Amino acid sequence: MNESTTEEMKQKVSLMILKYYQQLQNGCDNFSCKNEFCRSCANFLYANITDPNELGAKSIMLVSNYGDRYLCQIEPIECSKFRIGKIRKYVDWGGDGVYQLEELVEQDLGTDRLDSAFHPPINLESKEKQNKTILFRKLNRNDPGLDFVDVFEALQLISTAQGSDLQKAIEPSIINQISILEKTAKTTTSFQYLRRIAILICFHAFSKKEFSKTLYRLIKLYHLLNKQAKEILNTWFEKSIPSSILTKIVTFLNIFISNEIPQTREIYLPPSQTIIDASTLLGDIFVANRKKNDKVKVEIFYNERINQTFNYQENYVNFINKNTNKFSFCNFSFILSAQTKSKLLTLESQYKMRNSLRESVLNSLLINEPISPYFVLVVRRDHLVQDSVNAILRASKNDLKKKLKVVFEGEDGVDEGGVKKEFFQLVVQQIFDPKYGMFVENEEMNKTNFWFNKSYIGEMGSYRLIGTILGLAIYNSVILDVRFPSVVYKKLLNRPLVLEDLHDYRPEIERGMWQLLAYEDSVEEIYMRTFQISYKTVFGEEIFVNLKKNGDKIPLTNENREEYVKLFVEWELNKSIEKQFLAFRNGFESLIEPEELEALICGDHEFEMKDLKKSAKYRDGYNSGSIQMKWLWNIIFSWTKEKQKKFLAFCFGTDRVPIGGLSNLRFTITRGGPDSEILPKASTCYGILILPAYSTKEKLKKKIELAIENSQGFGLF
Repeated sequence: MNESTTEEMKQKVSLMILKYYQQLQNGCDNFSCKNEFCRSCANFLYANITDPNELGAKSIMLVSNYGDRYLCQIEPIECSKFRIGKIRKYVDWGGDGVYQLEELVEQDLGTDRLDSAFHPPINLESKEKQNKTILFRKLNRNDPGLDFVDVFEALQLISTAQGSDLQKAIEPSIINQISILEKTAKTTTSFQYLRRIAILICFHAFSKKEFSKTLYRLIKLYHLLNKQAKEILNTWFEKSIPSSILTKIVTFLNIFISNEIPQTREIYLPPSQTIIDASTLLGDIFVANRKKNDKVKVEIFYNERINQTFNYQENYVNFINKNTNKFSFCNFSFILSAQTKSKLLTLESQYKMRNSLRESVLNSLLINEPISPYFVLVVRRDHLVQDSVNAILRASKNDLKKKLKVVFEGEDGVDEGGVKKEFFQLVVQQIFDPKYGMFVENEEMNKTNFWFNKSYIGEMGSYRLIGTILGLAIYNSVILDVRFPSVVYKKLLNRPLVLEDLHDYRPEIERGMWQLLAYEDSVEEIYMRTFQISYKTVFGEEIFVNLKKNGDKIPLTNENREEYVKLFVEWELNKSIEKQFLAFRNGFESLIEPEELEALICGDHEFEMKDLKKSAKYRDGYNSGSIQMKWLWNIIFSWTKEKQKKFLAFCFGTDRVPIGGLSNLRFTITRGGPDSEILPKASTCYGILILPAYSTKEKLKKKIELAIENSQGFGLF
């Protein structure tokens, strides 16, 4: 190798190291980046490393191991670099009716970020139009050619600039632009026209009450658009506006709605057209967000004011009476919190139970035979699963809508809620037992959740039982200790599944698929795969599956890898468990978000023990000031989250928390006699902790920890 070739190689390697270093330090400015060796990626492998020397060492390692394989390719933007020091500028919105903000600011606003912010139709330039330049990308249905982060920050700089003249000029400028856009709103599908609306929506000052009238004009402008134009805008919401900016847009729309709601009384229907229009726009954004890779959390869409003043009776009645055309916020369920929806579901179950009771009474009168107003489940403890399956398979849909009463054969007692809760706890515990072979523990998630057994050969009625139990749990307001990956709840809602849905089920597989899609060299040579996959049954037998016809003869290549990933996801999450899941979902219906559905069935993962202390009741000699109670709460607060979860499981049979937090649980601590060597006991059915009056804090700590560490969460007596 001659000297010039060696030097060229050194320069190439040095450039790659520099690019990797910049990528590890600053990212690639692509908010949807999937490269784990890039700081812009949500799963960045070196997120905790900030030391320049360590990042430099990682850069050298990446070049040594992978060459340029994991360097991000940043899409070039045709532009002329320029800087703006002083804003003696104006905003040129383009097209007719230009409204100028002329020479209103003399001071430096620190506008380095404006370098990359504005593509057409907004240009920042000097009044004399010196060094006129524009940054732009080509417009298309999927890309408005804007860096929305920079647009948002640039508009923020302008709107927060000092100087009353500029402040006074901003709103008239926007109003003038809206007036221009209104003229052709019903007919236009121009990308540049729609891009002006997208820019206006990023105006952060809309969160201020004084801009509410202008914001409402913008909302009405959106509703003037034809269907195709709205579809284009919503595609941009989905694909081009990062979640950080979409979160801000959703927030100021919710602030606007809250400001329109009466502050002194509950919402009386119907609300103003203003609220309906704003909620409808928020709904379109919500639908677009559901398709995004970097989704805004559903909680951001909740409107606190609406949830605080929600009239359950009127909203529910108007919702179920479709023929009246009366308004109901139930049609805008994304605004309602999981706690509000939980109460609505309880209300709905009460209505349906009442209707079932009425029908049963009428039928019994007509046929002169007594019919139970309840769905009575009679089971034997030693045949719990089989008896439950048989009873549910025999039950009609109307029976399942009745209030549930559980009877353990051979045992006296009336089910006032405790027996029902015990039944749910026991049947869930047994049906997930490996001996039944219905579900397998997820090794990739450290056995923290379960998945359907692909090779199950038993009766599918057992899966129907679990699906029905989820519905019965909602109907009867019981939290279950069920640990499914969230994709199960998405499947229950018939939502289309994508690669990201493998994340909390098969994270290693998901990561490998992203690497396959990003691989730049020959996939066929390195991966040496076909469209045939295999899996092992619980008995160790290897099963081969073709993802498509003659898949074992079709090599995986760069050209067909996207099809391969799509077919794999479809097989892994749908086809491989099709029969099991169809039985599982039979009779189960819901209209809420997967995250909320999981919380309603299983409770929340997050909790604050101080909320449990606030809700606690004391009896039989204990009160909040008792020395044993002070010791107990001090001990509980000193525990780790894991140990606190064990305490919850000991007292309630599950470590999951109801919607709204621990303050919504009924918890009673009762004195279990004087100081003794007896361990604490718990009635999980009623949330009662029986605690002897131990003589020292050390003894109390030893006894309570011994009890929770040696309990499976069913402290029944």
